[in-house]
Amino acid sequence: MKNLTTTIIFLVCFSVAHCQTFKGTVYDRSTDSTISFAVIYISGTSIGTYSDIKGNFSLNISGYSSMPITISMLGYYSFTLPEHSSNKIYNIYLTPKIKELNEVIVTAKGHWKTYLRVFRREFIGENENALDCDIMNEDDIRFSYNSDSSTLRAFSSKPILIKNKALGYTITYYLDKFKYSRKTDEMHVLTETFIMLGNYIFNDDLPALSESERRRAEERRREAYPGSRMHFFRLLYLGNLAQNGKYNILLSENNPDSNVFSIGSKTVIKSDSFIIRKDSVSACFINEGELNVRFRTRYSRLVLKADSVCFEKNGYFDPVEISFSGEMSQQRISDLLPFEYQLNQ
Repeated sequence: MKNLTTTIIFLVCFSVAHCQTFKGTVYDRSTDSTISFAVIYISGTSIGTYSDIKGNFSLNISGYSSMPITISMLGYYSFTLPEHSSNKIYNIYLTPKIKELNEVIVTAKGHWKTYLRVFRREFIGENENALDCDIMNEDDIRFSYNSDSSTLRAFSSKPILIKNKALGYTITYYLDKFKYSRKTDEMHVLTETFIMLGNYIFNDDLPALSESERRRAEERRREAYPGSRMHFFRLLYLGNLAQNGKYNILLSENNPDSNVFSIGSKTVIKSDSFIIRKDSVSACFINEGELNVRFRTRYSRLVLKADSVCFEKNGYFDPVEISFSGEMSQQRISDLLPFEYQLNQ
């Protein structure tokens, strides 16, 4: 396991009555053999464990029971289970990436460096935090480029290790899909398309930092949070919505006078029915067409791909169900905070 450097938090059940445990065994789909040392975790957090020598695992998911669980392993596609029960033992089958890796086009070293620059820009980002992010194992990343469609794809059989010195995290990212294309039509209109799918787990580096480095990272975290997607969905769950005309809603912190986000639509939206609280950890909001979201001087657009989309109190949502453009679509790995993050910490 030399390639997996992330330290994973192993949870201990202090109270049997409140302990919810996800149990099972991990298998190789092509051989039916068990897989040792697969990582079982909640993507976007530092909560996880490993499968043992026989492929068995047990993970305490108390406090995260409504969030998807992901299973990853070197050389395999990650598998994500959106719904699960602590009363069931799961058999998880992972599919090897052998076919995918065999199809990767071997490119010249000069081209590899060019493709890596594009990958870093789209994967890490281009803001101030991105300047303090390093990919620790760039040599493990492979690229293929189709000149006919101007499409770049990236692959890695190993997890991509990112050292985010700005925010004080090490991130282990299991990349399942990376696709970037850039085209200009006859009217000289530029169109860029970017798709990235993967799962990731955090390690908090603050304990190993000096006092000055720790203060700096904590400040950068506080700066990364306002206006982020996490901030937006956490406020939606709190539900402090105020009507501002027929087509606009103001979304605030606990203080109703502190207007934080403005949500607008071309159709009538109502603050008293926009959010439906499901339970103590999750809620849904209704599809009201394309939403224009403003945070200070930053503008974004959101399009829901279903009649309603559910999200978690901690800010988690399924990225497949929502399309972003504008400011929120520009947030990358360098801006990510784990779902355990609290602004007052």
